[in-house]
Amino acid sequence: MKTIVVATDFSPNANRAAHVAMQLAQAQKASLILMNAFHFWPTNPSETGTNFPLSIQEMRNDSQHALMKLAHELHKQHGAEVPIRCLTREGYPIPSIREVTKDEKADLLVMSTVGTAPQSTQLMGSVATSMVAETNVPLLLIPPSAVHADIKNVVLGVDLDTPPDAVALDTALRFARQFGCVVNVLCINDHPTDAAVRTKAEHIRHLMASVPHTLTIRPGEEVYETLLTFSHANKADLIMMLPQPHNWLRRLFDEGNTERMARLTDLPLLAIV
Repeated sequence: MKTIVVATDFSPNANRAAHVAMQLAQAQKASLILMNAFHFWPTNPSETGTNFPLSIQEMRNDSQHALMKLAHELHKQHGAEVPIRCLTREGYPIPSIREVTKDEKADLLVMSTVGTAPQSTQLMGSVATSMVAETNVPLLLIPPSAVHADIKNVVLGVDLDTPPDAVALDTALRFARQFGCVVNVLCINDHPTDAAVRTKAEHIRHLMASVPHTLTIRPGEEVYETLLTFSHANKADLIMMLPQPHNWLRRLFDEGNTERMARLTDLPLLAIV
């Protein structure tokens, strides 16, 4: 892992996620890129009741200043050995984040699950949860309650009804080797004793041969509850999921399992694409 991008809106939870990313960058000997996206909305300052910036340049300067302040805090608390760059983009958050991760050839994107509107996040989601379906790199989501810990015990959720994407699974295994962790594979299926289901599970076990792992098949109607309960029971440091691609029409009406988990989890979640 060479480059980690942190997208922040400067909220306390987003800055907490930046500290987790900084510690991960230290452990992986990676560089860190802090980025912020802003969107300029011209308005009458008298209507806002505040000193609203009057130009895009002023907003860009404010963003860059806040990023540099965050970088200084990270270096002050964790040491200066991790290189940090600060990038400001004018535009909507999701396309701006995609642009930065692509241009910088990022290996990982880190975001907080909760930004500036924590009360609505669990009900409607956030930019971070929406990013699950849009990201072009693995996405590590940090909930407010999470703190940095060595990643030694990981739960990987696998859907046996839909074969996992080979590239995404290979990326998951690469992360597991980098972390040096044990992977507890959880397959959720309504027919755990069915011979065809067990055959598919053995195929997954064969693909996991390069990393220490366990494999469990559990029944469950609610993927979120079953996966999170299993993760807590196994004292997991991290949950990994392989989001299934959906077309734009389905995304309008159907929230994916990974997006739902991102909205509700209290454990760090790594969505691998």
